[in-house]
This record gives sequence, C-alpha cells and structure tokens, in this order.
Amino acid sequence: MTSRRHRAKRRGEERRPRAPVLPAREIVAAAARTGRRSAWRILAVSVTVCTVTALAEIAADHFIDRTNLPLRVAGSVGASGVSLLGSVFLAGFLSRLVSGDGPDGARIRPVLRSLPWGPLIRADLLVAAIIVVGVLALVIPGLIAMTLLAVVGPVIEIERRPALAALRRSAHLVRPYFWKVALIGTLPVILASGVESALPAPEGLPALVVALLARGIVVGVVESAIGLLLVQLCIRLIAADRARASAGPVPQRALVGV
Repeated sequence: MTSRRHRAKRRGEERRPRAPVLPAREIVAAAARTGRRSAWRILAVSVTVCTVTALAEIAADHFIDRTNLPLRVAGSVGASGVSLLGSVFLAGFLSRLVSGDGPDGARIRPVLRSLPWGPLIRADLLVAAIIVVGVLALVIPGLIAMTLLAVVGPVIEIERRPALAALRRSAHLVRPYFWKVALIGTLPVILASGVESALPAPEGLPALVVALLARGIVVGVVESAIGLLLVQLCIRLIAADRARASAGPVPQRALVGV
C-alpha cells in the first residue's frame, strides 16, 4: 500500500510542470548593466527623491516644536507621505527604465502622469502593515511576508494589477523560488535598512547639512540599486511563471515505466 501511494505521489509530482531555473547571477548582472547604461539618469532621480525625503524627515524631527502634539503628528504624517510618494515614484521610474520603455520612455513628466498611483500607494501601505504584523508575531512571519511580497510594486507597474491582486500575484510568483528571492530581494532590503539607520544623527546646522547630503547620496544609490534588482527579479519571475504554465502537465505516455 505504501509503495502504491509512493508511486502515485511520484506520478502526481511528475505531471506538474517543474519550475524553471531562476538565474540569480543573470538577474544581478542585468540590473548592473541597466545601472551602468543609465547611471547618471538614475542617480539624478534617486538622489533627488531621497534628498527631498530626508529633508522632510529632518524637518519633522528637528524643526517642529516637540511640545506641540498636533503639529508633531502633522509633521510626521507629512514626512511619511513624502517618503511614500518618493519611493512609489522611484520604483515606477526604474520599472519603466527596465521593463521595455527604455531611457526615452522613462521621462519624468510621463512617468508622473501615467503611474498607477492609487494601486501602488494602497499596495505599499498594505505590505507595510502585513510586514509589521508579521514582525510583531515573532519576526519570522514578517520576514516570510517581506519575501513573498517582494515584487508587489513591479507587478503593479508591469502587469497593471490592482493592489490586492498584486499582493496575491507576488506571492504566487515568489513561492516556487522562495529562498532565492529571499537572497536576491529580501536580504538587500534588510541590509539597506541597516545602512540607513547607521547614518549619523544630525546635531546642529552643519551636521544637518552633512546628514542631508549623506542620506540623499548614500540612500539614493542604495535604493536605486535595490529597485533595479527587484524589477529584474520580477521580470524573470513573470517569465518563469509563463514558461511553467505553457509547459503544462507531463503527458501520460511519458510516465510509462515509472
């Protein structure tokens, strides 16, 4: 009986299309090529976005009266909004640059007008909430959620899906390659958070200026590198999913002799 069940399980596994190989080195190399080809264009956008975000955060932390609670809340919400919009725009810009429009298609004004802002913002907020809940639930669920939802933004931009559908699609794409995506997508994001938190806290006007420049340049370079990596990863995951779907089940006659 056990042997029969084992053979049936093997037949079931062989009927399913096998997941194509996800070439990590090719993904990193493709992201690096795009970065070299459009380096100044990418840096101009990413450093500007990160500098504006850092300016909003520094202003909220250092130039608002701490005794005025409503003003502090408004400043924090405003800084968070600027950060969210900046990250959404940068991700959309990099997606356009990588996914077929090329440098000419990734112009600032067309990207601003045509980005699916609503789904991207909703998805970003949902992902952040899910990860926070997961981290509070003993950390590991948060890391799992971070990995499964690693390519939500590029999925929305490339496939034009609404927020909830993009979350499901990202999890579907990542699941067969979970550990590889954790290495390519999740680990760099965690390391980038460590780099950002390691930057010196500004004290005094000269230090504020230095901190603003450091956050704008360092975080801009790191964020653009991670963004290119995630877009390339998403493109390869979509291609692998289509290849797996088109392969279909193994024909019954191929199982003869198993």
